[in-house]
Amino acid sequence: MKINNSKYIIAFLAMTMAFMSCKKVFDDIEQYKNLTPEAVWKDVDYTTQYINRFYALMYTDLTKTDAPATEEFGIDQQRTWTRFNTDQIAPGSGSGIQAYESFTKAYSNIRDLNRFFENVDKGTYKTKNLLKGQAFFILAHRYFRLVKTFGGVPIVKNVINAESSDPSVLGRPRNTTLECFDYIISLLDSAIINLPEPSSAVAVIPNYESFRVTKPIAMILKGEVLMWKASPIFCTTPDVKYWTDAYNSLSDTKKYLDSKGYGLYTTQKGTTPPYTGMYYDKVGAKTEWIWAQDFVFPTTSSAGLYKGMRPSNQGGDAEAPAPTWNLVERYAMADGKDIKSSTFAYSFNTYWKNRDPRFYQTIAYNGSRYIFPPNPTAIADPNRREWTFTGLIKGDKPFDLVRGGGFGFLNRKGIDTTLHNQELDKLQTAFPIYRYAEILLNLAECATELGKFDEAKSLLIPIRSRARILNLDGSFGLASVPSNRNEWIKVIMNERLIELVYEGKRVWDIKRRILFDDFKQYKNFLGVQATINVAGVDALKLVVPRNGATIVISRLSSLGLGVDDVWRALSDAMAKSSDPDKLYSQIMADKIIIGDLGNEILNPSNSNALEPIPSGTLLTDPKVLQSTQYGGTFNPKLN
Repeated sequence: MKINNSKYIIAFLAMTMAFMSCKKVFDDIEQYKNLTPEAVWKDVDYTTQYINRFYALMYTDLTKTDAPATEEFGIDQQRTWTRFNTDQIAPGSGSGIQAYESFTKAYSNIRDLNRFFENVDKGTYKTKNLLKGQAFFILAHRYFRLVKTFGGVPIVKNVINAESSDPSVLGRPRNTTLECFDYIISLLDSAIINLPEPSSAVAVIPNYESFRVTKPIAMILKGEVLMWKASPIFCTTPDVKYWTDAYNSLSDTKKYLDSKGYGLYTTQKGTTPPYTGMYYDKVGAKTEWIWAQDFVFPTTSSAGLYKGMRPSNQGGDAEAPAPTWNLVERYAMADGKDIKSSTFAYSFNTYWKNRDPRFYQTIAYNGSRYIFPPNPTAIADPNRREWTFTGLIKGDKPFDLVRGGGFGFLNRKGIDTTLHNQELDKLQTAFPIYRYAEILLNLAECATELGKFDEAKSLLIPIRSRARILNLDGSFGLASVPSNRNEWIKVIMNERLIELVYEGKRVWDIKRRILFDDFKQYKNFLGVQATINVAGVDALKLVVPRNGATIVISRLSSLGLGVDDVWRALSDAMAKSSDPDKLYSQIMADKIIIGDLGNEILNPSNSNALEPIPSGTLLTDPKVLQSTQYGGTFNPKLN
């Protein structure tokens, strides 16, 4: 293989400066003219850093790229679901919410990984197989993202256009979807053989950084790949063999994880329930968080991930990840049953009462308690509540508030409430990628597809028990689910939505199981608009603790009071009330509204589950054919 040495070495030095210790880089930079590709591949440090460069992209895809999705994120999602098909086919444009892979980016990485495999055996160091295992995994992961986005794609095993920065012309046709799945599984089998395994769930692998993938992670990905192979996105009719393969793989993975001490995090610390506590207990949560992007202050910060979800008056940004009413209404009641069959009476006027405990740990609704520590210049607010209401104060100062992205809710899952708004650079909340709970859900889905309904139930019960759902029927709300595949699939997919919300899973679930009808029945993404009852608030004669003034709504500005004063006074009144729900009804009026984008109808097509090959690729690489559902001749389905 011919390589342009000077270009390659300069690019390699730039990459290594980003990842390596300064000493190694600056020792070598004086001698860079003598650094040949052969010397690079024989050096364990350089080869290790070559593999490291792929991790940044992989973690970005799995956290930021996958996170915006569906009912979880109100802002602009209605438009992207409605228009993505037109946008994708238009030359030079993307496809909105569904664009999770591009040929250019993917095959550039694939080419660089192929370069690794062509050269790695030039080295004789002992850790070479560990690097191979990581490369096998990353290559499988890259192809998997391509296949679950487009279906079958070209399998490229050599270095294409070695001297070009863009391997835009592959010069070969798409492999069948089945060939791609078989190739991905073979890569993962090789990864599993070569990757290290921890001695226990909480053990550290010696001389192996925590950000690197391991054997259990590769085993989980293999089960997920087999699930996709069997799922409706590729199999129009269920294939028992494919589901059996996925079930067997996931069963073996669960047995392996159990033998290593992995399991659900169930520790209650004070008043903090485990579903929230696992975000704070990094050591204890390792039993469940098998793979996560970790952040360690001061080296790294998770502010980029979580700041946008934090309330704006607590240092947050745009509050864009706004839960919709469509998400809120999917939560079960406290006994695990839906609002129609629950033991608890449901009323829209108090929609927050007696819900699945995960509701309160995920949804910040108008008037909900949401406590943060004060910054050094602020007064502590032990009664703090989240207010997202809209209102107009009569008199000399208008008061108009629309928060929660125009849907009336904020996300609170994963938000660090131990830091005040001047400490956000210290945010180090990890982002889960594979949790033990998801392995239980994956296996329950496979069991259901094979008619093993009792096993599916037994796998969901620990998740609901950990969530603190009341066990009034002996099965945490599942006793009355009929032994019917369709009914159990509905239960499992809703459980996935609730348990894994804001973890970047929902959009893939919708595509994989062709759940677009969920949106067709919605028609729109909905919110709840809470409007302040001016007369009701006036009647309270609220006192602002800060200066003792009485808030008179009609004279707000002349009293020198602002929105924060109103929020605080309302929160204090709720805290002092013996019946805060009744008080809420006196000062607020709620109604369901169409979300922030008006009247656009949600009407995605089932054929949109797989995306079209981008038009730019079709123009530059004529051997890559378009899929049949977009007017081409390539069939991406398995049956």
